[in-house]
Amino acid sequence: GIHALHRSIYKAGSHVNERRLRRGLNERPLRVGVIGYPNVGKSALINKILGRKRARSANTPGITRSLQWIRVRTDINTSSKQNTGKSKREFELLDS
Repeated sequence: GIHALHRSIYKAGSHVNERRLRRGLNERPLRVGVIGYPNVGKSALINKILGRKRARSANTPGITRSLQWIRVRTDINTSSKQNTGKSKREFELLDS
């Protein structure tokens, strides 16, 4: 489902921020592009990932005319001996 997709995105892109930290740079949100043929449901997929209607979508071609970046924030529960609470992770989706 959607939670598995979130985990896959973070797992696939974890090396990006690890590399940034090794170089002394700050972490930044991962960037994920959703690409495909016209009118196949890219914007509908983004809305499903977000859990709300953020990207315009309809059953007719040409609704998404320009590229748009959409930020996705995820609250995760962290339970360790030193840190107990919620942590936020985020990534950005490119709707094409």
